[in-house]
Amino acid sequence: MNKLRLLQGSTAADKAWMAEVRTVFGERDAGMARFHGRATGEPGTRLRELYDLYVKARDAYGTQ
Repeated sequence: MNKLRLLQGSTAADKAWMAEVRTVFGERDAGMARFHGRATGEPGTRLRELYDLYVKARDAYGTQ
């Protein structure tokens, strides 16, 4: 897969995860939750699912 597609996948996964972070934590606290490690979600939640997809996409891009 080329680097551009990996970047696009990572960006899309980040946007989906952060949309869920805003839903869970609210617009005001979403950024702080992300950068303080609280936005990973509990196992089995939609937040964790999206976080895991983001990490996988981010890491795939980072290895290129």
